[in-house]
Amino acid sequence: MPKLTENHLFQLSIISILLIKTTGTDFLHYSCDTDGNYTTNSTYRKNLDITLSTLPATTNGFGFFNSSTGRGTDRVNSAALCRGDLEPALCRSCLNDSVVRLREVCPNQKGAVGYYDECWLRYSNKTILGNTGEDDGVFLRNTQNASDPDGFSRATRLLLNELRDDAAAGGSLRKFASGNTTGPATINGLVQCTPDLSGPKCSDCLDKAIRGFFVQFGGHIGGRILQTACNFRYEVYRFFNGSTLVVSPPPISAATPPVSSATEGTIMVLQIYHVFF
Repeated sequence: MPKLTENHLFQLSIISILLIKTTGTDFLHYSCDTDGNYTTNSTYRKNLDITLSTLPATTNGFGFFNSSTGRGTDRVNSAALCRGDLEPALCRSCLNDSVVRLREVCPNQKGAVGYYDECWLRYSNKTILGNTGEDDGVFLRNTQNASDPDGFSRATRLLLNELRDDAAAGGSLRKFASGNTTGPATINGLVQCTPDLSGPKCSDCLDKAIRGFFVQFGGHIGGRILQTACNFRYEVYRFFNGSTLVVSPPPISAATPPVSSATEGTIMVLQIYHVFF
């Protein structure tokens, strides 16, 4: 494959959809693999039942789960990751909901992935962990622009890059960081990698995701990537729990528009892209 410049890191296959934030069992996004199906009485189905039923017991204590059952073409791999600031009870609830919902929306596909705000779940007959280059990722962005798009983007990227370094320095149990900027326009950010990734792989995954997002969508007051190996999110309102890293941003000429509680994080545009790492 030829070397790609930053502007060509992502070949976009864009579908623009207004997402209205709702409560209930709907994923933010899900995808069913088209490579193969299983039948009701097949060995693969039995292995899938086993691996998903045992998955919650495989927690590493920090919201990361992985389980495999079977061998050969009937082997089922599964993994799940909760947002790093989530309490254990909420994490377990999100995982249980994901197991039920993902099998409803992908009833006989051998592979599937589903994303809630608090966690994601994936199962497949292919290798899942350690892979930062084959996932399809999903960008979500707020439709509202900052009053100073360039200044806002600089401040946001500075924050996310600081958080990237902090998360990548995490140990084998947890690679997660959250924080905010100071100044007239407070920006809150969160980044996370699956803890099985090495520090350099985590950093590289986040770096490419962040750069790819801002090449296309810089200046929006909220955005995120849904992806299993690594993910990030930023908003002008607080959306996570716990202590944070505080970063002093470069000057922004004007404050971003206020976000009302009625519209906070509700209107997003979904951008589906294919990643070439």
